[in-house]
Amino acid sequence: MKKLIAIIMLAVLLATSFSAYAAETDTATMSLKSGVVWSASDSSNLLGDVDGDGVINIGDALYLQYYISQLRPLSTKGVNRADIDMNNAVESADVTLIQRWLVGLEEVDYMGADVDQAKAEIRQKQRDQQILNAIHHFTRAKGVDISEHNGNIDMNKLKAAGYSFVIIRLGYGDDEYDQDDAMFEQNVKKAEAAGLHWGAYIYSYALSVGEARSEVNHTLRLLKGKHPTMPIAFDWEDDDYKQRMGMPSDANVLKIASTYMDGIRSAGYYPIIYTGYHWLKGAFSDYTFLNKNDIWLAQWSTSYDYHDRPIGMWQYGGETNYIESPYISGLNGIFDKNYSYKNYPWIIKGYGYNNHTAQLSSAYASTGSGYVEEIAPERENLPPECDGVMGDSLKTE
Repeated sequence: MKKLIAIIMLAVLLATSFSAYAAETDTATMSLKSGVVWSASDSSNLLGDVDGDGVINIGDALYLQYYISQLRPLSTKGVNRADIDMNNAVESADVTLIQRWLVGLEEVDYMGADVDQAKAEIRQKQRDQQILNAIHHFTRAKGVDISEHNGNIDMNKLKAAGYSFVIIRLGYGDDEYDQDDAMFEQNVKKAEAAGLHWGAYIYSYALSVGEARSEVNHTLRLLKGKHPTMPIAFDWEDDDYKQRMGMPSDANVLKIASTYMDGIRSAGYYPIIYTGYHWLKGAFSDYTFLNKNDIWLAQWSTSYDYHDRPIGMWQYGGETNYIESPYISGLNGIFDKNYSYKNYPWIIKGYGYNNHTAQLSSAYASTGSGYVEEIAPERENLPPECDGVMGDSLKTE
């Protein structure tokens, strides 16, 4: 009832004031024609303070009414201050906002804020909503993963064939320069030039936590200064080297993978684990691990069998592909093909991973930074035949 009375009183006051000023129509019209600006002061820059006197009151609503009725002009600053709803138009809705705000019926959290600051906040809120919508209303994207074994790829043809991302091998094993992928730098440059989103993966030969730390440093060395828009993958598979040297227990495999994932995450990158079904049901079935990390499942089939958690990506085919041809029109060789079920480019740029400046408000975006300094104990380089290529040990998964 009190608010209703307040509204009625406000309406009466506005009507009375409007009648009093209406008598000055001729003078106002003359001012408009002569270009005279009717404003008490231009010193204030508060949103809602239409007349610039440093206070938001009924007078500001009156100024607005006269401006809308073309009875009184406003300065450019006055118009900026009068656009309460930030829609680039000064109209009756802005009058209503001031009126309702004055009697406590409308909460306008930026009313009275600096105009430029308020506009920046509104733009950021709109940007936040755009990013969150893009993240939450996403079906899937299609991409490939590649290494030096794929040769010199024409990325423009890859994109023209309908692929929007590529995951590039950066190397394998410990942080040794001769274990870098020979095509990594070139593939990154070509992917960016073609407008493809890209991420990276390392084929792991780690048999201990110390070696996993070295693989973290291997990854960070090659990613330094780069801005991938897809995740950074830890490729864990069975292979002859691990079997010959002694495959770690499931508990130690979990420690190895966790060391890598946590190290990449603490450096501000977005990690994902690439592996097969039996590893996800075994060593990587730990609740804490799955709760922290995205999954990239390798299973060459018409559908995947893992449903314990939603997966982020699915490698559905390589040299064996039950869904489509393993080839890509216009390109040579066989490709591992993948679906991504998360909008990783928007997630990564929005939240500020992978050396990107966060585009979301600080209330949403928060990533860590750091570097894993400890290097693995020295051991001989892997033999040439152990230059891991993604998917080799997962063909029957």
